[in-house]
Amino acid sequence: MDAAVADEVSTEAIWFGFGEEVTIATRRETQIGKAPSIVTVITDEEIKNLGYRTFAEILRTVPGFEILKKADFGDVVPAVRGLESANKVRVMLNGHFINNPLRGGAFGNFDDFPVESIKRIEIIRGPGSAMYGENAFTAVINIITKDAKDIDGVKVSSGYGSFDTYDENIVFGKKLGKVNVSGMVHYRQSDGFDGIIESDNQTRIDNALSSFGFSRASQAPGRVEDGRQEFDLNLKTTYKDVYFEGWYSNRNRGPFIGPQYALNDESDVESNYVFGEVGYQKTFEERFTLKPRVYYDQFDNNTYIESFSEGVTLPLDTDGDGNYDKLNTYPDGFIGNGKVIQKIVGTEIPFDYELFDGNVITLGLEYRLINQTNVRFLSNFNPATYDPLDSIQNFSDTYPYLKEVTRRMWSVYLQDTWDITDTINLTLGARHDHYSDFGGATSPRSGLTWSFMKDASLKLLYGEAFRAPSFMEMFSTNQPAIQGNEDLDPETIRTYELGLNYKFNKYVT
Repeated sequence: MDAAVADEVSTEAIWFGFGEEVTIATRRETQIGKAPSIVTVITDEEIKNLGYRTFAEILRTVPGFEILKKADFGDVVPAVRGLESANKVRVMLNGHFINNPLRGGAFGNFDDFPVESIKRIEIIRGPGSAMYGENAFTAVINIITKDAKDIDGVKVSSGYGSFDTYDENIVFGKKLGKVNVSGMVHYRQSDGFDGIIESDNQTRIDNALSSFGFSRASQAPGRVEDGRQEFDLNLKTTYKDVYFEGWYSNRNRGPFIGPQYALNDESDVESNYVFGEVGYQKTFEERFTLKPRVYYDQFDNNTYIESFSEGVTLPLDTDGDGNYDKLNTYPDGFIGNGKVIQKIVGTEIPFDYELFDGNVITLGLEYRLINQTNVRFLSNFNPATYDPLDSIQNFSDTYPYLKEVTRRMWSVYLQDTWDITDTINLTLGARHDHYSDFGGATSPRSGLTWSFMKDASLKLLYGEAFRAPSFMEMFSTNQPAIQGNEDLDPETIRTYELGLNYKFNKYVT
């Protein structure tokens, strides 16, 4: 084939996905046209050509996705098919589940994931719990990073942009005999958006109390601060059929507006996340593939929040009757500092078996244990009465803001994919997840795909999915803003999808 023609064919494959194979829809390589999901694939070449700089920027261009910036903590939050919530999107890094169990989302640690190390991103736009379980509610995203053969050396890049943003990246990869090593180091620092806030929630309180002689405490008009510092480290190694992957990230954000939407100069969130995974993949007699893995994750969260600034006077409802009956003034602001660690240990044993030509059975078992521990709470107010204190004091033993608990989860899933003909494919599957703290959820799926023309395919899909209650939703306590509910059930969804894909010409699909 002529080189120019080959390049043209390659470019069309990137943009239109014809001939592309994905693993996200069935956990094994499947052509996009046969995949029993609405799938989007974004390659490193597309990322380079369109000038994307972060993971969040890439998602802005995906059909059905909106990427929002929340005013309170400055978090990036996805809205998929009109449903806004980070904990409804399951995010994976090279197949490893990276959502934080505290609030259920992953974007706090990965919205600025550097594009230099991304090989491709595979996205299910729709439910995925039948294969992946919790949080695969409106979408499933798998970030696949570059291997040693994709890099073959060391690549260094540096960038500078608006809001005094610095971005430094080192991507490395090399094959050393039978060992493949790859990874990246990333540092990013930004002052963030610094627009003027004319009035805030504290302004509203000040206006209500000014007629009683109370001085104003609001910092508005004032600049919003959205600064952040980020450090990421990733390492992947493979030796024959065995692999190891490790990840570490550190995030510092603040000062941000905060949960009460009042300007302040002290709020800060620091989070550390680390995981390690060891796995094995082996195919026997070309029909049976075994892919066991074990993993450990740890999330360290330290949230320091100045909900209201210095000198604030707050009306309080102390007896819960809906009427304010007390006024407290806080000379140093209204401050709370919560710390918690979540430790996760898990294992999964999936395998594929080719029952006969064109028919593959996928079966998997998974067990995961999450331990919420080292809960600490400090504040400059009494959590029981909200009376102001002269200094920040430790209430970890008497009024913890979260309960120390353990969640155990076991799962089993089964799927059958059958190429009925060269153009018709049928997929049937289901997964059951059982949790020690809130019960279980069963997620079935079915999909029929028909490639009725060379450049066209039709998909009829049905799926159910669920979102597990986060630890914050279930186990929060002694907080003025949120109280947990241990009687929560998982949030569920049932979807029916019809997908039609047709390539009109080289430029339109």
